[in-house]
Amino acid sequence: MHVAERPVKGHVVMLVRNPYTHDSRVEKEVRTLLGDGYRVTVVADAAPDAAPREQRDGATVIRVPRRASAVPGLRYLVHELRLVRILCRLRPDSLHAHDSNALVPVALAARRAGVPFIYDAHDLWLGRPRRDRSRLYFALSQLTYRFIERTFVHRAAAVITVSRPIANHLARRYGLDRVELVHNFPDLRTPERRELRGRPDATSIPENRRIVLYLGALMGGRGLENLVDAVPHVEGADLVLLGSGALEAPLVRRAREAGSADRVHLLAPVPSNEVVDYAASADVGVSPIVPSCLNYRYSLPNKLFQYMAAGVPVVASDFPQVREVVRDSGCGLVVDTSRPADIAAAVNWILSDPGRALVMGERGRAAVEERYNWSTAADVLLSVYAGLRG
Repeated sequence: MHVAERPVKGHVVMLVRNPYTHDSRVEKEVRTLLGDGYRVTVVADAAPDAAPREQRDGATVIRVPRRASAVPGLRYLVHELRLVRILCRLRPDSLHAHDSNALVPVALAARRAGVPFIYDAHDLWLGRPRRDRSRLYFALSQLTYRFIERTFVHRAAAVITVSRPIANHLARRYGLDRVELVHNFPDLRTPERRELRGRPDATSIPENRRIVLYLGALMGGRGLENLVDAVPHVEGADLVLLGSGALEAPLVRRAREAGSADRVHLLAPVPSNEVVDYAASADVGVSPIVPSCLNYRYSLPNKLFQYMAAGVPVVASDFPQVREVVRDSGCGLVVDTSRPADIAAAVNWILSDPGRALVMGERGRAAVEERYNWSTAADVLLSVYAGLRG
Protein backbone atom coordinates (compact mmCIF):
# COMPACT_ATOMS: atom_id res chain seq x y z
CA MET A 1 0.00 0.00 0.00
CA HIS A 2 1.42 3.38 -0.98
CA VAL A 3 1.32 6.05 1.74
CA ALA A 4 1.22 9.56 0.33
CA GLU A 5 4.02 11.85 1.47
CA ARG A 6 2.84 14.44 3.95
CA PRO A 7 2.52 17.82 2.20
CA VAL A 8 4.88 20.58 3.33
CA LYS A 9 2.92 23.40 4.92
CA GLY A 10 5.56 25.96 4.10
CA HIS A 11 9.19 26.91 4.52
CA VAL A 12 9.96 28.58 7.87
CA VAL A 13 13.29 30.39 8.04
CA MET A 14 14.49 31.33 11.52
CA LEU A 15 17.27 33.71 12.49
CA VAL A 16 19.00 33.22 15.84
CA ARG A 17 22.05 35.27 16.83
CA ASN A 18 24.02 32.49 18.45
CA PRO A 19 25.70 29.37 16.98
CA TYR A 20 22.57 27.28 17.64
CA THR A 21 24.40 24.57 19.54
CA HIS A 22 22.74 24.79 23.01
CA ASP A 23 19.52 26.73 22.46
CA SER A 24 16.80 24.47 23.84
CA ARG A 25 13.90 26.82 23.04
CA VAL A 26 14.81 27.12 19.37
CA GLU A 27 15.42 23.37 19.18
CA LYS A 28 11.96 22.63 20.58
CA GLU A 29 10.27 25.07 18.22
CA VAL A 30 12.11 23.59 15.25
CA ARG A 31 11.11 20.04 16.16
CA THR A 32 7.50 21.11 16.66
CA LEU A 33 7.26 22.77 13.26
CA LEU A 34 8.99 19.88 11.50
CA GLY A 35 6.61 17.43 13.15
CA ASP A 36 3.63 19.41 11.91
CA GLY A 37 4.74 19.33 8.28
CA TYR A 38 6.78 22.51 7.87
CA ARG A 39 10.22 22.73 6.31
CA VAL A 40 12.61 24.63 8.58
CA THR A 41 15.93 26.38 8.01
CA VAL A 42 17.82 27.98 10.90
CA VAL A 43 20.28 30.77 10.10
CA ALA A 44 22.72 31.23 12.98
CA ASP A 45 26.10 32.73 13.86
CA ALA A 46 29.31 31.02 12.84
CA ALA A 47 31.48 29.46 15.55
CA PRO A 48 34.91 27.78 15.42
CA ASP A 49 33.57 24.45 16.70
CA ALA A 50 30.34 24.40 14.64
CA ALA A 51 29.87 23.30 11.04
CA PRO A 52 29.09 26.07 8.51
CA ARG A 53 26.16 23.97 7.27
CA GLU A 54 24.51 20.86 8.66
CA GLN A 55 21.26 18.92 9.04
CA ARG A 56 19.92 18.71 12.59
CA ASP A 57 16.77 16.76 13.41
CA GLY A 58 15.54 17.28 9.86
CA ALA A 59 16.21 21.02 9.72
CA THR A 60 18.91 22.77 7.71
CA VAL A 61 21.29 24.90 9.77
CA ILE A 62 23.37 27.61 8.07
CA ARG A 63 25.97 29.46 10.14
CA VAL A 64 27.07 32.83 8.83
CA PRO A 65 30.46 34.31 9.75
CA ARG A 66 30.82 38.00 10.47
CA ARG A 67 33.30 39.56 8.06
CA ALA A 68 36.04 41.78 9.39
CA SER A 69 35.90 45.56 9.04
CA ALA A 70 38.04 48.36 10.40
CA VAL A 71 34.91 50.37 11.24
CA PRO A 72 32.70 48.64 13.87
CA GLY A 73 29.48 50.38 12.80
CA LEU A 74 30.10 49.57 9.16
CA ARG A 75 30.82 45.95 10.06
CA TYR A 76 27.45 45.72 11.81
CA LEU A 77 25.57 47.27 8.89
CA VAL A 78 27.27 45.11 6.27
CA HIS A 79 26.53 41.95 8.25
CA GLU A 80 22.86 42.86 8.75
CA LEU A 81 22.42 43.48 5.03
CA ARG A 82 24.20 40.23 4.23
CA LEU A 83 21.77 38.38 6.49
CA VAL A 84 18.85 40.02 4.68
CA ARG A 85 20.16 38.70 1.36
CA ILE A 86 20.69 35.19 2.78
CA LEU A 87 17.20 35.08 4.30
CA CYS A 88 15.61 36.17 1.02
CA ARG A 89 17.69 33.73 -1.00
CA LEU A 90 16.24 30.86 1.04
CA ARG A 91 12.76 31.67 -0.36
CA PRO A 92 10.84 31.55 2.93
CA ASP A 93 7.08 31.36 3.31
CA SER A 94 7.47 32.90 6.77
CA LEU A 95 10.31 34.21 8.90
CA HIS A 96 10.97 33.92 12.63
CA ALA A 97 13.12 36.42 14.57
CA HIS A 98 14.52 34.99 17.79
CA ASP A 99 14.95 38.06 20.03
CA SER A 100 15.46 41.70 19.15
CA ASN A 101 18.95 41.28 17.74
CA ALA A 102 17.37 39.30 14.88
CA LEU A 103 14.62 41.84 14.20
CA VAL A 104 16.28 44.08 11.61
CA PRO A 105 17.35 41.39 9.10
CA VAL A 106 14.12 39.43 9.54
CA ALA A 107 11.81 42.44 9.20
CA LEU A 108 13.66 43.77 6.14
CA ALA A 109 13.79 40.33 4.51
CA ALA A 110 10.10 39.76 5.22
CA ARG A 111 9.22 43.04 3.53
CA ARG A 112 11.44 42.31 0.53
CA ALA A 113 10.11 38.75 0.15
CA GLY A 114 6.50 39.72 0.87
CA VAL A 115 6.05 37.19 3.68
CA PRO A 116 4.96 37.49 7.33
CA PHE A 117 7.32 37.21 10.28
CA ILE A 118 7.11 36.27 13.95
CA TYR A 119 8.93 38.13 16.70
CA ASP A 120 9.89 35.67 19.45
CA ALA A 121 11.01 37.51 22.61
CA HIS A 122 13.04 35.04 24.65
CA ASP A 123 13.88 37.94 26.96
CA LEU A 124 12.75 41.46 27.67
CA TRP A 125 15.58 42.78 25.52
CA LEU A 126 15.59 46.38 26.77
CA GLY A 127 15.37 45.17 30.37
CA ARG A 128 18.56 43.12 30.34
CA PRO A 129 21.50 43.90 32.69
CA ARG A 130 24.56 45.90 31.67
CA ARG A 131 26.97 43.22 32.91
CA ASP A 132 30.56 43.97 31.87
CA ARG A 133 29.71 46.39 29.08
CA SER A 134 30.90 49.99 29.38
CA ARG A 135 28.26 52.56 30.30
CA LEU A 136 28.66 54.26 26.94
CA TYR A 137 28.32 51.02 24.98
CA PHE A 138 25.29 49.98 27.01
CA ALA A 139 23.60 53.37 26.57
CA LEU A 140 24.16 53.31 22.81
CA SER A 141 22.89 49.73 22.65
CA GLN A 142 19.74 50.67 24.54
CA LEU A 143 19.07 53.60 22.21
CA THR A 144 19.65 51.42 19.16
CA TYR A 145 17.35 48.62 20.23
CA ARG A 146 14.69 51.02 21.47
CA PHE A 147 14.58 52.41 17.93
CA ILE A 148 14.65 48.91 16.39
CA GLU A 149 11.81 47.63 18.54
CA ARG A 150 9.70 50.78 18.02
CA THR A 151 10.20 50.45 14.28
CA PHE A 152 9.73 46.73 13.73
CA VAL A 153 7.84 44.96 16.55
CA HIS A 154 4.42 46.21 15.45
CA ARG A 155 5.14 45.00 11.90
CA ALA A 156 5.31 41.38 13.07
CA ALA A 157 2.37 39.20 12.07
CA ALA A 158 2.57 37.69 15.57
CA VAL A 159 4.53 38.32 18.76
CA ILE A 160 5.27 35.47 21.14
CA THR A 161 7.16 35.36 24.43
CA VAL A 162 7.96 33.25 27.48
CA SER A 163 6.16 34.78 30.49
CA ARG A 164 3.01 36.73 31.28
CA PRO A 165 4.83 39.79 32.72
CA ILE A 166 6.96 40.13 29.55
CA ALA A 167 3.85 39.70 27.39
CA ASN A 168 2.02 42.42 29.30
CA HIS A 169 5.02 44.75 29.10
CA LEU A 170 5.39 44.34 25.34
CA ALA A 171 1.68 44.81 24.77
CA ARG A 172 1.66 48.06 26.78
CA ARG A 173 4.88 49.42 25.31
CA TYR A 174 4.05 48.81 21.65
CA GLY A 175 0.27 48.94 21.71
CA LEU A 176 -0.12 45.32 20.69
CA ASP A 177 -3.56 43.74 20.73
CA ARG A 178 -2.19 40.29 21.46
CA VAL A 179 1.05 38.69 22.62
CA GLU A 180 0.96 34.90 22.65
CA LEU A 181 2.55 32.92 25.47
CA VAL A 182 4.78 30.11 24.26
CA HIS A 183 6.29 29.12 27.58
CA ASN A 184 9.74 27.61 27.67
CA PHE A 185 8.52 24.36 29.23
CA PRO A 186 10.56 21.13 29.00
CA ASP A 187 9.75 18.20 26.76
CA LEU A 188 7.45 15.66 28.37
CA ARG A 189 9.41 12.45 28.78
CA THR A 190 10.53 10.19 31.59
CA PRO A 191 14.01 11.22 32.74
CA GLU A 192 16.78 8.68 32.22
CA ARG A 193 18.67 9.35 35.42
CA ARG A 194 22.33 10.22 34.90
CA GLU A 195 24.60 10.56 37.91
CA LEU A 196 26.30 13.90 38.32
CA ARG A 197 28.95 12.07 40.36
CA GLY A 198 29.60 9.79 37.40
CA ARG A 199 31.01 12.59 35.25
CA PRO A 200 34.79 12.79 34.81
CA ASP A 201 34.81 16.36 36.14
CA ALA A 202 32.82 15.45 39.27
CA THR A 203 35.27 13.22 41.15
CA SER A 204 35.59 15.80 43.93
CA ILE A 205 31.96 15.42 45.05
CA PRO A 206 31.90 13.26 48.20
CA GLU A 207 29.63 10.21 48.14
CA ASN A 208 28.20 10.98 51.59
CA ARG A 209 26.98 14.49 50.76
CA ARG A 210 23.78 15.46 49.03
CA ILE A 211 23.72 17.69 45.96
CA VAL A 212 22.24 21.18 45.66
CA LEU A 213 22.10 21.91 41.92
CA TYR A 214 22.18 25.07 39.83
CA LEU A 215 21.56 24.70 36.08
CA GLY A 216 22.52 27.31 33.54
CA ALA A 217 24.94 30.03 32.55
CA LEU A 218 27.24 31.50 35.18
CA MET A 219 26.55 35.18 34.62
CA GLY A 220 26.10 38.27 36.75
CA GLY A 221 22.71 39.29 38.11
CA ARG A 222 21.45 35.73 38.52
CA GLY A 223 21.97 35.48 42.27
CA LEU A 224 24.89 33.07 41.99
CA GLU A 225 27.02 35.01 44.46
CA ASN A 226 24.24 34.66 47.04
CA LEU A 227 23.94 30.96 46.31
CA VAL A 228 27.67 30.43 46.86
CA ASP A 229 27.49 32.52 50.06
CA ALA A 230 24.71 30.23 51.31
CA VAL A 231 26.85 27.08 51.05
CA PRO A 232 28.60 27.37 54.46
CA HIS A 233 25.16 27.44 56.10
CA VAL A 234 23.79 24.38 54.27
CA GLU A 235 24.05 21.14 56.23
CA GLY A 236 25.34 17.92 54.68
CA ALA A 237 25.26 19.02 51.06
CA ASP A 238 27.53 20.41 48.34
CA LEU A 239 26.68 22.86 45.57
CA VAL A 240 27.04 21.79 41.93
CA LEU A 241 27.02 24.49 39.24
CA LEU A 242 26.24 22.78 35.93
CA GLY A 243 27.14 25.41 33.38
CA SER A 244 29.78 27.88 32.26
CA GLY A 245 30.24 31.60 31.91
CA ALA A 246 32.09 34.72 32.95
CA LEU A 247 31.56 34.13 36.68
CA GLU A 248 33.41 30.80 36.87
CA ALA A 249 36.65 32.18 38.32
CA PRO A 250 34.96 34.82 40.55
CA LEU A 251 32.64 32.21 42.08
CA VAL A 252 35.54 29.84 42.79
CA ARG A 253 37.44 32.71 44.39
CA ARG A 254 34.38 33.70 46.44
CA ALA A 255 33.94 30.15 47.72
CA ARG A 256 37.64 29.95 48.59
CA GLU A 257 37.46 33.18 50.59
CA ALA A 258 34.46 31.82 52.49
CA GLY A 259 36.29 28.56 53.26
CA SER A 260 33.84 26.46 51.24
CA ALA A 261 35.83 25.87 48.02
CA ASP A 262 35.74 22.10 48.59
CA ARG A 263 31.94 22.23 48.67
CA VAL A 264 31.39 24.12 45.41
CA HIS A 265 31.83 22.11 42.20
CA LEU A 266 31.81 23.55 38.68
CA LEU A 267 30.83 21.04 35.99
CA ALA A 268 30.83 21.69 32.26
CA PRO A 269 27.44 22.15 30.55
CA VAL A 270 25.76 19.15 28.94
CA PRO A 271 23.62 18.88 25.78
CA SER A 272 20.13 20.27 26.30
CA ASN A 273 18.52 16.83 25.92
CA GLU A 274 20.57 15.53 28.88
CA VAL A 275 19.97 18.37 31.35
CA VAL A 276 16.87 16.91 33.00
CA ASP A 277 18.52 13.46 33.16
CA TYR A 278 21.45 14.85 35.15
CA ALA A 279 19.19 17.02 37.29
CA ALA A 280 17.34 13.89 38.39
CA SER A 281 20.38 12.82 40.46
CA ALA A 282 20.34 16.04 42.55
CA ASP A 283 18.56 16.45 45.89
CA VAL A 284 17.46 20.09 45.53
CA GLY A 285 17.41 22.45 42.55
CA VAL A 286 17.88 26.19 43.09
CA SER A 287 16.78 29.03 40.82
CA PRO A 288 18.35 32.00 42.63
CA ILE A 289 17.79 34.77 40.09
CA VAL A 290 17.47 38.23 41.67
CA PRO A 291 15.53 41.29 40.43
CA SER A 292 18.71 43.04 39.28
CA CYS A 293 16.96 44.13 36.07
CA LEU A 294 13.46 44.17 34.63
CA ASN A 295 14.16 41.15 32.44
CA TYR A 296 15.05 39.00 35.44
CA ARG A 297 12.13 40.34 37.49
CA TYR A 298 9.74 39.31 34.72
CA SER A 299 11.40 35.97 33.97
CA LEU A 300 10.01 32.47 34.36
CA PRO A 301 13.29 30.52 34.36
CA ASN A 302 13.58 27.40 32.24
CA LYS A 303 15.62 25.75 35.02
CA LEU A 304 12.59 25.87 37.35
CA PHE A 305 10.66 23.53 35.05
CA GLN A 306 13.72 21.38 34.38
CA TYR A 307 14.03 20.69 38.12
CA MET A 308 10.32 19.88 38.27
CA ALA A 309 10.57 17.59 35.24
CA ALA A 310 13.45 15.79 36.97
CA GLY A 311 11.34 15.22 40.09
CA VAL A 312 13.60 17.42 42.22
CA PRO A 313 12.23 19.82 44.90
CA VAL A 314 13.01 23.46 44.18
CA VAL A 315 14.04 26.65 45.94
CA ALA A 316 13.21 29.63 43.74
CA SER A 317 12.95 33.42 43.68
CA ASP A 318 9.84 34.95 45.18
CA PHE A 319 8.55 36.65 42.02
CA PRO A 320 4.76 36.58 41.40
CA GLN A 321 4.93 34.42 38.26
CA VAL A 322 7.41 32.01 39.90
CA ARG A 323 5.45 31.91 43.18
CA GLU A 324 2.31 30.94 41.26
CA VAL A 325 4.03 27.89 39.72
CA VAL A 326 5.83 26.73 42.88
CA ARG A 327 2.97 27.17 45.33
CA ASP A 328 0.24 25.90 43.03
CA SER A 329 2.20 22.74 42.32
CA GLY A 330 3.59 22.32 45.84
CA CYS A 331 7.02 21.52 44.39
CA GLY A 332 9.18 23.56 46.80
CA LEU A 333 9.72 26.96 48.38
CA VAL A 334 10.07 30.55 47.19
CA VAL A 335 12.37 32.85 49.15
CA ASP A 336 14.15 36.18 48.92
CA THR A 337 17.17 34.93 46.98
CA SER A 338 19.07 38.16 47.63
CA ARG A 339 19.57 36.79 51.18
CA PRO A 340 21.98 33.82 51.40
CA ALA A 341 20.58 32.94 54.84
CA ASP A 342 17.09 32.52 53.35
CA ILE A 343 18.40 30.28 50.58
CA ALA A 344 20.26 28.13 53.11
CA ALA A 345 17.25 27.91 55.44
CA ALA A 346 14.99 26.75 52.61
CA VAL A 347 17.48 24.14 51.40
CA ASN A 348 18.01 22.86 54.95
CA TRP A 349 14.26 22.64 55.56
CA ILE A 350 13.76 20.54 52.43
CA LEU A 351 16.75 18.27 53.10
CA SER A 352 15.81 17.79 56.76
CA ASP A 353 12.87 15.57 55.80
CA PRO A 354 13.59 13.12 52.92
CA GLY A 355 9.95 12.10 52.78
CA ARG A 356 8.81 15.68 52.37
CA ALA A 357 11.45 16.29 49.72
CA LEU A 358 10.29 13.21 47.82
CA VAL A 359 6.67 14.40 47.86
CA MET A 360 7.69 17.86 46.62
CA GLY A 361 9.63 16.31 43.77
CA GLU A 362 6.72 14.07 42.84
CA ARG A 363 4.34 17.04 42.88
CA GLY A 364 6.63 19.00 40.58
CA ARG A 365 6.89 16.09 38.17
CA ALA A 366 3.09 15.65 38.20
CA ALA A 367 2.59 19.35 37.43
CA VAL A 368 4.93 19.07 34.44
CA GLU A 369 3.04 16.03 33.19
CA GLU A 370 -0.28 17.86 33.55
CA ARG A 371 0.43 21.36 32.28
CA TYR A 372 4.02 22.66 32.42
CA ASN A 373 5.30 20.68 29.44
CA TRP A 374 6.31 21.59 25.91
CA SER A 375 3.26 20.00 24.29
CA THR A 376 1.07 22.74 25.79
CA ALA A 377 3.45 25.42 24.50
CA ALA A 378 3.71 23.67 21.13
CA ASP A 379 -0.06 23.88 20.68
CA VAL A 380 0.13 27.67 20.99
CA LEU A 381 3.08 27.86 18.59
CA LEU A 382 1.28 25.79 15.97
CA SER A 383 -1.88 27.87 16.31
CA VAL A 384 0.19 31.02 15.68
CA TYR A 385 1.66 29.48 12.53
CA ALA A 386 -1.75 28.27 11.42
CA GLY A 387 -2.89 31.89 11.71
CA LEU A 388 -0.05 32.99 9.42
CA ARG A 389 -1.08 30.45 6.80
CA GLY A 390 -4.71 31.50 7.13
